[in-house]
Amino acid sequence: MPSEHFLGPPCKDLVEFVKSLKEIPPQYKGNFNDISTKTIEAGCDSGALHVWESGDDLDAMLQLTQVIVKLKVLVAEAPQGKRKAREGAVIISQEKESRDAFKRLCELIGHLTGSKGKKHLNGMICAYDAVVVVKGVDYKSSDDASASVKRINTAIERVLDIMRPSTKRIVWHHGPILSFLLTWINTTTNELRSCLTAISITAALDLVSGVKPSPLGKSNKVRDLERLGQYAKKLDIPVIFLDPCSQLITYAYLGTYMYYWAYYANAILPSSVLHCHFHQAYDELVNFCFRLRGASTDTYGQDTIGMVQEHLHRSKAGRWARSCINPAKYTKELCQAAGSESAIHHAVQLADGPLALLDQIPNYPLPAFSRFALSPSKVPPSSDEYVAAPVAFNTSTFAFRAASSSPLRILLPATTQNTDIVTNRIRGVMMGVLSRVVQDKGMPQVGAAEKEMWEEVGNACCWAIDGCKGKMPKGVVDKVDFVSKKIKEGTWASSLGLNKSAGQGQSMQSTRK
Repeated sequence: MPSEHFLGPPCKDLVEFVKSLKEIPPQYKGNFNDISTKTIEAGCDSGALHVWESGDDLDAMLQLTQVIVKLKVLVAEAPQGKRKAREGAVIISQEKESRDAFKRLCELIGHLTGSKGKKHLNGMICAYDAVVVVKGVDYKSSDDASASVKRINTAIERVLDIMRPSTKRIVWHHGPILSFLLTWINTTTNELRSCLTAISITAALDLVSGVKPSPLGKSNKVRDLERLGQYAKKLDIPVIFLDPCSQLITYAYLGTYMYYWAYYANAILPSSVLHCHFHQAYDELVNFCFRLRGASTDTYGQDTIGMVQEHLHRSKAGRWARSCINPAKYTKELCQAAGSESAIHHAVQLADGPLALLDQIPNYPLPAFSRFALSPSKVPPSSDEYVAAPVAFNTSTFAFRAASSSPLRILLPATTQNTDIVTNRIRGVMMGVLSRVVQDKGMPQVGAAEKEMWEEVGNACCWAIDGCKGKMPKGVVDKVDFVSKKIKEGTWASSLGLNKSAGQGQSMQSTRK
């Protein structure tokens, strides 16, 4: 074997793997660094068409906003010759039975581009110049994969022709479920398949304690991972695995990454998209507060619902109240669990900025944020920030090892990085995105209806909490009082002008974690 090739020791977890990378012998480090640099450059190739399979939750929409902002920068910086620069992207919606992700993503891209878009293929494709949204698959249904491949091919071919007919490269950024990507690679046209230069996979694996499926990638089979490696080797392209935990993205709430998040979200995202996130937050917060009240007064089920309905305006709350008016959500066990550390922490976050994720997984960080490092850019992340380590997985033992011959990669922060540095970098990304959107759209506008709704929700929640005083276990009282304080004086209350006594800097500081 040539001296530049290397094969590290098997590692049972990420700590061991990172240690093995530090101990790569000097004669192999040149090859390792070359593989890492070329992989990151391929994943950020500004001359390629980037295809994004994306969900429609808040973290995914913010990541796509970053992509659109970067495309606008690339257009602005392009030399103006005979042909106007038109940077494009293809966004494939990951559908769910409970909502129309395609419609929500179209609303986002229309908001960011200022365009109504043009629909094609019976409304399954919507084009905003060179940015195209395509209806993808619902992995829990029997969607026709061949029809999805056909319409995605149509979208990709159109955007490639718009961007640069002479140079055709595709970087595909896929979600956590591998099956459709494997189908597309296997059944697409030879021309499009040959255009693939890199693939990234988001949150399919949890690599912290071995090669295991993430909460989002549980439906993947071992053979799916093996087939992906075989395809990558045959196509001679890297496959880059991204997951938040490996990248030291540890917080599950967006308020950690952007001060006054619930306020500024009204500039970044369209109101049509945000409404359901506000509504879910109201629902979850009322549910929490009245569970506490139920546990404190030994009142459960339908009796608790009666208290909720007494303190909410039925015609207004009818637009969003779901779990908070469901008797099954007020069992004795659930009500008593409302005093747990995790339940109170979640309520504090909602009280400070009432925008809930639609698919929040307990204790799992924001998956789409692991994509921030890979997006079209003329200046990819440096080796001081990230490494793309070549890796071979052993799906029988759940171990993994550094291997120069493998097409698979794990994107990791460089050894100089830590959680605080990564968190601050993401905050910088978010501020950059916000600045560009505000430049185009102006400052957010929050109307009287939002204020009125929050006052009603807040009054109901505070009434429920006030009735718990003197009846909660020691140690819970102060923590629960913090929920009330955030309702009255948190960043959202301040944004609405309901917290005139608290300084903005103080409120911003209080939401850092």
